[in-house]
Parts: sequence; C-alpha cells; structure tokens
Amino acid sequence: MINEDVTPFIMIAKPIIVVAIGGNGICPSEPGAEMSFTAQLMHTKRTLWNLISLLNHLQVVITHGNGPQAGLVYEQMIPRTPFGVVTLVTTSQISSAITRAYEELIIENNLQGLPPMEPVLSWVKVDPHDPGFSNPSKPVGQQLSGDEVAELLRYHPEYLFTDYGKGKRRLIASPQPREILNLTDIREVIEDGKVPVALGGGGIPVFLDNCGRKEIADGILDKDLSSALLASNLAAEDFLILTNEQGVFTGYSTPSQRFHPQIKSSQVQNWLVEGEFPPGSMGPKVKAALQFLAANPSGRVIVGHVEERAEKLLAGSAGTTITAG
Repeated sequence: MINEDVTPFIMIAKPIIVVAIGGNGICPSEPGAEMSFTAQLMHTKRTLWNLISLLNHLQVVITHGNGPQAGLVYEQMIPRTPFGVVTLVTTSQISSAITRAYEELIIENNLQGLPPMEPVLSWVKVDPHDPGFSNPSKPVGQQLSGDEVAELLRYHPEYLFTDYGKGKRRLIASPQPREILNLTDIREVIEDGKVPVALGGGGIPVFLDNCGRKEIADGILDKDLSSALLASNLAAEDFLILTNEQGVFTGYSTPSQRFHPQIKSSQVQNWLVEGEFPPGSMGPKVKAALQFLAANPSGRVIVGHVEERAEKLLAGSAGTTITAG
C-alpha cells in the first residue's frame, strides 16, 4: 500500500551567529608566549570549549585573526613577502589548529550530534588606493620589549610600532575589506550543515585587474571589519567578537574607567568620534559593530572575553551587548 502522506520534509534553518575569534584566542601574544603548533592547539581547545553550547541550536560561522602568528611568520620569510601572502600561510596553519582542536574536544568529551567544521580559504577585495596602505594601523606579532624593538629598528628603520599591553607590537597596512569574493563557498558549507571556518586573518586581501585576476596585497585585513561584512552578507542575528577584554570600556586605564554592559550604537558612535577607542585595539571592534548594525538593525553585537562562556555572553550576563538605536 502506498503511503499517501507525501508532505515534504522541510529543514528549518538555524539562526546564524558569526563568531570572530581574536588571534590571541588561538595563541597568546604576551612576551615569551610559546608559538608551537601544539601550544596553539591547546590554547584553541580552551577557546572552542566555551563555544560548544552554541553549536546544537545555532548555525555558527567562525572567523579568526592571525596577528600574533603573522608577525612571527613574516620575520622568518626570506626574501620578504607581501603580508597578504603571510595571511595565506598562517590561515592554513590556524584553520588546521581550529578544526583539529574541535575534533579532539568531540572525542575527548564524547560529544554527540555536533556538526563538522570545514575551513574555507577566503579572498577579500580591497582598493589599491585605500588610505590604510599609507597609514599602518594593524598590530601584528607578539608583544616586544624595548630592547627587541631597538634591535629590529637597527635593521629595519622603516618599521613602525605601537604600545600594546606590556610591550610594543609592529604596525602594518590594513585596508578596508570591500567584498568577500568567495561568499558562495561559505554559503555552501552552511547549506551542507557544517561550521565554516572562514576569513582567517580577515581574509586574503587582493586587488582585481580588469580581467578579474587576483593580486595579493601587502597588508592584513582587520578580522572584525571583515567579519562584520560577512555577518551582514549572511543576515546573521548575532555577531560575537571575542577579545582579551571583558567588553567595552570608556576612560580605559584611567581613574574614570567605566564598563558598559548594554549600549546603543548611537552612543558608541559618539564615543568613537570623541577618541575613546584606540585604532589598534577596541577601535576596529566598535567600527565593525556599527557597520553590522547599520546593515542589520535588528541584530546584536556582543563584545566579550575569549575565556568567557558563550552562553553567558549571549544572555547578557557577561560582556557588552550593542544594539541599534
């Protein structure tokens, strides 16, 4: 007998959340921190463990930075090569660490029913005339002591550095991401029910010639700005930015320092104009938040510490939640 119930099975799409993991969520940038693959694997497992609770009920899209790794790899490459190539190299290493760490967590904790992860090599169009090429603003590498900076400047007087944490980090060019060229690849991974690991190091920055051929640029994209573009393209409900701060502060490192658990985008914009957020640290994160909320006013941006549990951040009991208004 033929079953006459032919109602088609309809897959209900999960809400999308883009999770941007800072480079220090993969490997710490503090002076003397171990940078081996094994050390990065262990550090990444701690980061991913805090995200595990999201994977059953949300469509997670992971992006990640490469700042600590990029500076180290660049200094080891002879002859010197464009930083976009450094991103290409480090993305392969870091995405391998993320997917392997995830697989090990599943096995070690006997986790059931979690979706697989799949790295997506990501190409991002930039403008060759972007002012970011002439005004370096992206910190890369580990934190260096004054003596280490002086030694580098002996051989590379053109290098620029900025204060960062307990030391200094090198500044390099960071143009604005204009278009994610392989957005379709990321969508296909989502449609297959997997977790994309995309936009490593913000994506590989490229120029396009008149024939559409790619030329890798000498710069590193800010992963939060690229992630905001991706979250907007995917119509994500939430955009989670994981960093080494508890959230958004005003008056940072001053007697008037104040933490803000809930803020509106208009207030963030005012503080940004007033210079509250330095360009090498919280500045790109709040700019990314504003860009995402401008494209998706019903969404949320959550900025929180990489060691915090994701469910606490999404519930508003930790971190800073930014909404449009």
